Amino acid sequence: MKPQYRALTTPKKDDTKTILIIGVVILFLQLAFHLTVGAKSLERTSSLGKDSLNYQLSIHLNNPAIIQRLNFPNTVKRFYEQSKMETNWLRSEENSGPTVMAMLLLDCVKQYGLQPRDYHPNVLTYDKMHSLFSANTQLSAVQKIEFELMLTDAMISVINNLHYGAFNPTLSRSSIDKGVKEGLQADVFLHEATNSPNLREAILTVQPKIDQYKQLQGYMKLIMGQYTCDSYETPEQEIRTIAINMERLRWISMENSSYLHVNIPSFKLTYYTPLKTAEYKVVVGKASTLTPTLVSVVSYLETAPDWRIPNKIFINELLPRAQKNFAYFENNHMAVYNQQEIFVPINAQTIAKIKQNPTKYHARQTAGCENALGKVVFRFSNAHDIYLHDTPEQQYFNQNKRAVSHGCIRVSNAEQLAAILLQNDGQENRTIDLKKAMSTYSKQKFALKTPLPIIITYLTITVEDGLLVKHADIYLQDKVLESKMYKAEQLISTTIK
Repeated sequence: MKPQYRALTTPKKDDTKTILIIGVVILFLQLAFHLTVGAKSLERTSSLGKDSLNYQLSIHLNNPAIIQRLNFPNTVKRFYEQSKMETNWLRSEENSGPTVMAMLLLDCVKQYGLQPRDYHPNVLTYDKMHSLFSANTQLSAVQKIEFELMLTDAMISVINNLHYGAFNPTLSRSSIDKGVKEGLQADVFLHEATNSPNLREAILTVQPKIDQYKQLQGYMKLIMGQYTCDSYETPEQEIRTIAINMERLRWISMENSSYLHVNIPSFKLTYYTPLKTAEYKVVVGKASTLTPTLVSVVSYLETAPDWRIPNKIFINELLPRAQKNFAYFENNHMAVYNQQEIFVPINAQTIAKIKQNPTKYHARQTAGCENALGKVVFRFSNAHDIYLHDTPEQQYFNQNKRAVSHGCIRVSNAEQLAAILLQNDGQENRTIDLKKAMSTYSKQKFALKTPLPIIITYLTITVEDGLLVKHADIYLQDKVLESKMYKAEQLISTTIK
């Protein structure tokens, strides 16, 4: 009997399709499993890396050696406390915009009158920045955090230096680092700027709004940017002088669009309003009795702003003293007038004439700093007891160099300026009273409804009608500030003849 064999049957077509589908499903499930596990592993690795950087950040912010290298350590700490110790600049290449913009701003700080050496140039390099975002970075966590902290400190430094100035005589770096009450807080501002569409443009908004600053900044940007690219060489001294005067303007906190600006070296007062400006000549203090720089507000105008000394005192006490010392009246803030209210200079001839008929003359005195205030004074509070005023000595306005006062500021066309201030203050109806009070020399006060800011500056270079104009350094202050701003670098003579 022949053995029996079971025939092997060929699978049907539907069975083959089913087997293939099951195989594909199995492969897909295996692939999905591996991808899920891999993703979780990458996510865990990334999270660990991030946690490691944040840990290093916390360590570095408590490292005395690192803190000592920061310009504004307390502000930097407050910045990271707001973000719960999260890094700010160590982002992915796709989200590197703020970091790149911060580096670009540091690239052009000279255009804003700042010095690159103040912003950690040895640490903040483009090579390190590119390495931060590289998949094959060779930077350690410590190096990354060093870059992170120094970039934050650099941005905070730029913000503070653009807003308050780097060498503010009344506001030290340490006081700024503690936080200026009701002033700009760089840590808060940087948080907002980092989240803005354009970090660089946001930071530049902290600069002064004063007209001369904007013009000097625009000129500096031009010569350090476009002119440099066009191979146009600007003298180093000119660049430094512009930077010095931009620094001075950063010391002034003033946001108003209407204000009085007295610039000592140019012997000029400019009245700025949103619609137009008006200019007036001024006389300022001598080098021995210099006019101080300050910020205040004109609160009221006063006509006949002095004390008319009784004739008995004038004749019996003052004239004998003036006969021995012709400068007596001036040294004691007094001025002598005739019956027509014309100023009488004191010398041997006039003293003899006065003694012949003393009742036809009188003296007026003012407390403060000047001997003859004229018909109107513009009062503003200040620690130096100076003010802006009219003067009977109009001849000084014909001179080019007008540093001859005891510190107060004499202004030309004072009556016109006073009338304009009242008009722009909504008191046009009072200008008639003002003119009458001045013409009759009757004492009267005219309070401004809205006190007008006044700034007194010491700018040895300004922009006038689009052109750079140099002014004599009459108080010899440029070298002092230049030595601070440029430190060990060779100083260039700043005396302008």
